Amino acid sequence: MIGFFEASNEPVLVQELLREAASWLRAKGAKQVVGPMDGDTWHRYRVNAGPFEEPPFLLEPVNPPYYAELWSPFEVIERYSSKRVQDVAPLAEQLAPMHARAMQRGYTIRSFDAARLQDELALVWKLSLEIFKDNRFYSDIPLEEFLKLYAGIERLLVPELVLFASDAAGEEVGFLFAYPDAAAGVIDYKTIGVVPAHRRGYLGWALLHRAYTSALAMGRPVANHCLMHESNASQSMDAGHGATFREYYLYTL
Repeated sequence: MIGFFEASNEPVLVQELLREAASWLRAKGAKQVVGPMDGDTWHRYRVNAGPFEEPPFLLEPVNPPYYAELWSPFEVIERYSSKRVQDVAPLAEQLAPMHARAMQRGYTIRSFDAARLQDELALVWKLSLEIFKDNRFYSDIPLEEFLKLYAGIERLLVPELVLFASDAAGEEVGFLFAYPDAAAGVIDYKTIGVVPAHRRGYLGWALLHRAYTSALAMGRPVANHCLMHESNASQSMDAGHGATFREYYLYTL
């Protein structure tokens, strides 16, 4: 990996530096070189390629607009995007039957318990290890490191927007993490995840329906669907109502 990348707008010099870094890594035995990635996908990675007409949303990876040009000679190996839905009310209605089916199958959904902050964050970590283990370039991190990454997150948390799903036996099998972005007046939907064994039970849709319903009750109909991989099922969760407003790339050298 090439990470912790910071550079001025000097394409010739920077691209020479990146090529030299990739050559050094290959000489050390690397079979593939990717970047920018600060150690793993839990930390900062990808180039924010814009467009940049509007300010970044809360917790969005940011960089100068010229970064995409600096990396442009190299192959894009992964693509991501963020979409905006101007009104989730039609989506909430559309997802209501899927929510009902998930409930009929014995699933339950509860809100984040802020009084048990550390335990609830540990549950997010545990579920994430299972949900994302098959993602490309994924690697586990210890709980202690995860908790450091999310230190202070309680300032953003609205319990009705951080949801856990359990199966009929009471085992937690999925979660949704969203948060209000006061500056933009929207809700940022950051993560929706269901463990592999429960991905055919309408549970992701049910979580999203519940979060949309809460957002509408708060008077927040506008949604950002954030940082979605181009092949992820979350790309379809806007049901055609969303418009892409930002793209992000990960490169191989």
